[in-house]
Amino acid sequence: MPRQAYLYGLDQHPPFLQAILYGVQWAVIVFPALIVTGKIAAQAFHLPAAEEVRFLQLTLLTSGVFTCVQALFGHRYPLFEGPSTANLLTYVSLAPLGLAAVQGGAAAAAFCLLVVVGMGLTRRLFRLFTPNVIAVILMLIAFALLPHLIPPMLGIGSEGDAGRAGVLAVSLALSVLIAVLGHYLRGIWRTFSLALGMALGTVVFGLWGHAGLEPLRTAHWISLPSSWVPGAPAWNTSAFVAFSVTYVAVAVNTVGSVQGLSAITTDSDLDDRLRRGLLINGISGICCGLMGLVGTVSYSTGPGVVLASRVASRYTLAYCGVLLAAAAFLPKFTALLALPPGAVVAAAMVVAMGGQIGAGVALLSQKGALESRDYFIVGIPLLIGTVTAFLPAAFVGSLPGLVRVMLGNGLVTGIFLVLVLEHLLLPGKEGDR
Repeated sequence: MPRQAYLYGLDQHPPFLQAILYGVQWAVIVFPALIVTGKIAAQAFHLPAAEEVRFLQLTLLTSGVFTCVQALFGHRYPLFEGPSTANLLTYVSLAPLGLAAVQGGAAAAAFCLLVVVGMGLTRRLFRLFTPNVIAVILMLIAFALLPHLIPPMLGIGSEGDAGRAGVLAVSLALSVLIAVLGHYLRGIWRTFSLALGMALGTVVFGLWGHAGLEPLRTAHWISLPSSWVPGAPAWNTSAFVAFSVTYVAVAVNTVGSVQGLSAITTDSDLDDRLRRGLLINGISGICCGLMGLVGTVSYSTGPGVVLASRVASRYTLAYCGVLLAAAAFLPKFTALLALPPGAVVAAAMVVAMGGQIGAGVALLSQKGALESRDYFIVGIPLLIGTVTAFLPAAFVGSLPGLVRVMLGNGLVTGIFLVLVLEHLLLPGKEGDR
């Protein structure tokens, strides 16, 4: 696939002020996911208010620190490092065992990931990711996000809320506006199309009465976590097995994210990038496990944001990481990042994911004429992965551990299926792979 032309390439450092603004743009996009994930995990253990605040602060801190580490020393791609959905599902399902068991199981499983990566298995993983597989990953990321984008675009705020047509109309119009801005703006302004659209959307919703400055006014300036480690971790075999399976999904997710970014930037030293990225995942998992947090993974939304903003510089993610780490101790700044309503953030993500789908289609077109096997290898994982993403949470929660990890994440399900179809069930000629 031909590499895109960006205002700032992978290893180019934008001017300082611009780099900070690009970092803020990233932070605003990913911030809601961090808050939602942190709240779900904290509530699973019925933590008191003070402990929930500590949980959210440390979630911001670890996500920010490891995003910075990945961008500068790990895979060195503009990919955000945040709480893993697969880890979250296991974390919540093991809550009845107690936090100490979760700490021990998560940290031990993450250490096993370090050992596996140290044995040099990433080279074999790299060979599995053919153009068909990468195209499915790029497109499925967008489709698997739909269940998380639809509720905020409808303005659904609680269970049983049917949503509001006006919120949906404004959100859809904002998506179109951001796309138009990204097409017609030139120079530096074009790279801020997402941020400009979100700022305008926040103002519109504020005038409409659906957003306000009260949280920003009432937030404290400085707040420190009450403790770093909630208690001593404990060994529990069931927790270790569950998290070991989960870290297989985490590894697949990271490899898919890195492969997706390499398809639109550069694939030089890809094996080394994968190895470093997975090593950081393992180190992060150990740290998060000991602190009782949800382990991180390289988020798969990176290619969409890069394509929409036309900025591929990994240094912008480093600044994003610094900003989020600072937000862990500055509630006033946290409140500022949280100002854009969910409908506005979802609208921006629709534009980013639209570009990502286009990148997947472009990658397939580079193969020339598709064979009949290609239609099934691409189509079936996309459909089943999307269907899986829409499965009710109650149904997923009722499934056994291994099945729950697989079916609880549409991206993991789709990646598993496309790998099986491409390499086992419908293998092509060696030269086509």
